[in-house]
Amino acid sequence: MSGPTSAKGGAYRRANRRRGDTWATAHSDNADRWLLTYSDMITLLLVLFIVLFALSTINKAKYHEFKQSVTRAVLSDVPHGTTAVHRRSVTTRTATDRLAHLRRELSAALRARGLLRDVTFSITPSGLVEGLVADSTFFATASASLSVVGQEIVDTSARVLSRVPNDIEVAGYTDDRAITGGPYPNNWALSAARAATVVVRMTQTDGVSPSRVILLGYGQYHPLATNATAVGRAENRRVNIVVRPISHAGV
Repeated sequence: MSGPTSAKGGAYRRANRRRGDTWATAHSDNADRWLLTYSDMITLLLVLFIVLFALSTINKAKYHEFKQSVTRAVLSDVPHGTTAVHRRSVTTRTATDRLAHLRRELSAALRARGLLRDVTFSITPSGLVEGLVADSTFFATASASLSVVGQEIVDTSARVLSRVPNDIEVAGYTDDRAITGGPYPNNWALSAARAATVVVRMTQTDGVSPSRVILLGYGQYHPLATNATAVGRAENRRVNIVVRPISHAGV
């Protein structure tokens, strides 16, 4: 009676023992896994500190060389950068200031002779524009001959302009009325002849170098005012003396 029961009891105890050993082993393995995680974390921290130390210890010579190379790269791109824009802005302001000073000189010279009321001045992107306006003062209708007052104005202005190095454009204009008869076949020829009259006087009488002067004839195609009235047509029969700003190479 005791034999079978004892055998069963022994088998049960052995099974329990095996389950207990397995659980104990598994529990021991789970308990030790944190050591792997901890060791991995320590290793990563060590690597991080090494990298940070390496970054904090900069080779000064190599850093200086790197800084110079970056500076050269930036400077090589200056024509497209803000520095070039700033330089152009400063140059533009300087050129405009010089033209403004020249306008004051011309105005003073003409005022001293009582001629300022017959001339207009403006500073545009093209330069300083001195306008010889109204044919009653300068040119008779269909004529390219300067009046006595016109000659005096051109002489007074040209003496001032002869002292500056700027290039000068002299541009002639007409109204839109067709020419009938006379030495000029059309308004193109008349406008160019009026400009030529001023250029010849400036260069042959007043000492302006011919190499600095450009002659232009615009005909009727750039009116200042309407051609529908006599006053407007008089304003359109004109010659402009344009003093060009001096450009600087490399700017």
